[in-house]
Amino acid sequence: RKLARDTVRIAQRADRRYSGFTCYAALAPHRASNIEDVSYQILLGEKKYFVSTDGGGERQQWFALIREPAGGVDPEPTPENPTPKLNRLREEFAATGSGDQDGNVWDPFALELIEAASEDDIKRRDLYDGAPLLTTLDPRRLLNPWARGPVALCGDAAHPMMPNLGQGGCQSTEDGYRLGEELGTVTHTRQVPVALGKYSRVRVIRTSIVQGFAQLGSDLLVDFDLMMTIPLLGPFFLTMTQLSMPWVLRFLYTPEF
Repeated sequence: RKLARDTVRIAQRADRRYSGFTCYAALAPHRASNIEDVSYQILLGEKKYFVSTDGGGERQQWFALIREPAGGVDPEPTPENPTPKLNRLREEFAATGSGDQDGNVWDPFALELIEAASEDDIKRRDLYDGAPLLTTLDPRRLLNPWARGPVALCGDAAHPMMPNLGQGGCQSTEDGYRLGEELGTVTHTRQVPVALGKYSRVRVIRTSIVQGFAQLGSDLLVDFDLMMTIPLLGPFFLTMTQLSMPWVLRFLYTPEF
């Protein structure tokens, strides 16, 4: 509980945005029943969604994202309830009877993967992201978004983002390449701050756009049905999404260093 409270407090001080989702995740030693047909799958529901992907070596990586306030914790295992995380997920993604607490009956595939993981394998964390671009009018931040003197941030420390696009590690790799390129021009230690400042200015715009796509994508996954009920706006948004998707995918999956 202390860790959960500390996480919320640190995120607030770092100007991070709580995404609205807590995430349960595990890498299950299991060969998925549909692995020959589907390697990546998303199951959508009310206030939550379930994502699975082939982890290789007959393992399946899965994420269960549930919309709820930050700072929640699961009960500690007891002799009477040795698997509190598993028990909650069984209720959240119920595939029989009346379904979950909202009356939704889930595809049994979610529970297939959940049951393949042990209680200890399931990790829970609240998901935070943030805007790397200009959340402050501090002129130092305008010149060096992620750098100060001989120190710079990269990866999730600079641009945390939702995991649904699989871009967190990709953008970190691009950061590392650009960082190496800029530091490769340094011939004296006094040039390091200038190189780090240039690295952060070059990278901040692209990562901000990718981060925005990740935020929007996660929110829309659970709000899509609601969006479609809005006259004119819903169909317009769907059409614009379809038209822009080739450009979005090309932007996401074409590395820029």
